[in-house]
Amino acid sequence: MLSGPHSVAHSDSLFGLAIGNTQLSCGDSMKVGLDVFSSLVDRLNVGVVVIDNNNRIVIFNKIAGEMLQVEPNERIGSSVLRCHGEVSEQNVLKMIDDLKSGRVDKQGGWVNFKGRMVYEYLYAIRDSKGNCVGVVDELHDAAEKAEYLKSQGQWKGVHVSGIGDRAPRTPQP
Repeated sequence: MLSGPHSVAHSDSLFGLAIGNTQLSCGDSMKVGLDVFSSLVDRLNVGVVVIDNNNRIVIFNKIAGEMLQVEPNERIGSSVLRCHGEVSEQNVLKMIDDLKSGRVDKQGGWVNFKGRMVYEYLYAIRDSKGNCVGVVDELHDAAEKAEYLKSQGQWKGVHVSGIGDRAPRTPQP
């Protein structure tokens, strides 16, 4: 794991990376590529969570941690289902399966997480052969957009996540 003021929590089992015209794979080049990639992801002004094909979290940047009020390092390696309440499991699994299978290209929607308005985009990451290698959950702070839509009469209520039966569970069962 990387550490320091600008680090992203990640798993070393992350898939291969292409940076510029260079394809990085195992060994030292993978470590360098992962360091560069992790630094990039952590510098983004959006929350980023990446899950592998086993629905395990492999990247969880600090902005996502702030938005979801969790410590990113605690979520690495855990099931993405542990980030949701049990009542949401089937919906989460269906969304992920639809993305992985290619039935849908992307998913998106509003989340009211303990009073913080977030808009999330989910999409599959595919290799050069079109095989799914993971899923990205991109989280955007959307308080201003929500207020604008409310002022225009275009707002539809969103249930509150993160509390009660919709609260995230501990990373490990």
